[in-house]
Amino acid sequence: MQESVARILLLGSNPVEYRRFEAMLSANRQSAFQLLWCEQLKNGSAEIASGHYDVVLLDCQHQPEAALSLLQQTAKQEHQPAIIALIAETDSTASQQVLQYGATDYLFLDNLDNHVLQRCIGYAIDKKQAEKKINQLNLYDPLTGIPNRLLFRQTLERAIELAKTQQTSLALLLINLDGFKKINQSYGSEAGDRLVATMAERLARCVRKNDGIARIGGDEFTVMLEDCHSNDDIALVAKKVIDVVSAPFTAAGQPVIVSCSIGIAIYPEAGDTVDGLLKRANMAMLEAKTQRGSQYNFYSEATNADAMYRINLESDLRRALRSNELEMHYQPRVAIGSGATVGMEALIRWRHPNRGLISPEEFIPVAEDCGLIVPIGYWAIQQACSDMRCFDQSGHNNLDIAINLSFKQLQDPMFVDTATRIIEQSGIDASRLEFELTETAIMSNYQQTYEGMMALSKLGISFSLDDFGTGFSSFAHIQRLPISALKIDRSFVSNVAKNNDDGIIVKAMINLAHSLRLQVIAEGVETLEQFQFLWQNRCDQVQGFYFSPAVNAADFNQMVDQRATMAV
Repeated sequence: MQESVARILLLGSNPVEYRRFEAMLSANRQSAFQLLWCEQLKNGSAEIASGHYDVVLLDCQHQPEAALSLLQQTAKQEHQPAIIALIAETDSTASQQVLQYGATDYLFLDNLDNHVLQRCIGYAIDKKQAEKKINQLNLYDPLTGIPNRLLFRQTLERAIELAKTQQTSLALLLINLDGFKKINQSYGSEAGDRLVATMAERLARCVRKNDGIARIGGDEFTVMLEDCHSNDDIALVAKKVIDVVSAPFTAAGQPVIVSCSIGIAIYPEAGDTVDGLLKRANMAMLEAKTQRGSQYNFYSEATNADAMYRINLESDLRRALRSNELEMHYQPRVAIGSGATVGMEALIRWRHPNRGLISPEEFIPVAEDCGLIVPIGYWAIQQACSDMRCFDQSGHNNLDIAINLSFKQLQDPMFVDTATRIIEQSGIDASRLEFELTETAIMSNYQQTYEGMMALSKLGISFSLDDFGTGFSSFAHIQRLPISALKIDRSFVSNVAKNNDDGIIVKAMINLAHSLRLQVIAEGVETLEQFQFLWQNRCDQVQGFYFSPAVNAADFNQMVDQRATMAV
């Protein structure tokens, strides 16, 4: 096998020195060197940047100032070869200077022989290769092999400078995998790693070679598109990314569909710096995440306004928790057979000092995104327990209270202990307390949810499955859980009297629940026709505006009293 030849450039020396070095390098036939010569230092920067050389021997003795200046310039070059400075032994400060200015090593010209020269060249090449490997680890993601955040920033910075010079545009796509944490929790971190590596491979196949892709976070990738011609072209790339990401991925032998949210920021409209483009791409990505399924969104002033609104809402919500601005309202549950109020659903409202009453549809998603949903959930349990004591004191000691639980609440490792402590300290009858869970919440971490539900059920707490029919859980999972009721989502109830298909679905849900020995609660009942349909098909309980909207505890007490009086 032919030995590789090390290409060496002698830079700044005269013809005499060139012949001397040529003789020393050719003295040892066991090593293969090719010596080239450039006498003029002014041409040195271009020669070093050419990438043609493994080692540069830089003469710093004849023109020391020019040589040091050249070292400083080339130290910033990305693919710099090993540089050995040639200095005079009598110059006591030169050795420190050349190393400070970026030289790999130095040699004294005065008493140099071929053995020392060749050992120094070999060491410099080895050192440079080691630096290259270290640089590879620092700049590339070890899991996927694609650029990491550091190299991404460097690449985007250079692309911005080029776009400024050439007066062109570029687009930054920030891609976030939806549900990545759920994959890790459900199938393990090894499956999560395989998912990330697979997504990196898919992204690399669906973009051009000159489009820079990078992994900048656990479940976040970027694609940089240079010299973009139109938003339509960028949108085509985004759609292609969504298609390849959404292809099934196999985890534990099961096909898993992963969606993604893409935020797009275009230079220079959305920003002219790395941080500016990243910030606005992130805003656009968060806006895309609020929409269902895989979506992409371009940054715009409206996106910025929405992002600022969410930031302000989050700040106000943190204050609201401290200032006791949250209120608990209750919507009655009515038994279809008797028409009596048998319980209620606890629904959080926020009384903002400037905006008035804010519905949970507006602030709960923000609370889930910023982590406030966990303390809000504990507040809800505590408030419901406190209000139950008040209802009991008013003579309504036969009413159950249902409380909605977020999936993030269930993932809190302290949830069971904290909820148990709150309930026991309140002194209420835990058997009159019900926790409502969605299918999505249950399946986000099934095993943890199962263990938590079993522990709480020992206190007497019951559970209902909320929004039944809109999730993806299996009956095998449902039957294992201590669930006593299914709630039919309002989206199915709204058209039961007008749409035959919805009517068939609701009938099937009721029959299915009864076959599982579960009660059925229909929500969103707003008309007499809907109520009659549910009564005819043996639904157990209903709730909705037909009976009452959610009201505060005092008004709920009064409403129950009035109905009791009317019944008499």
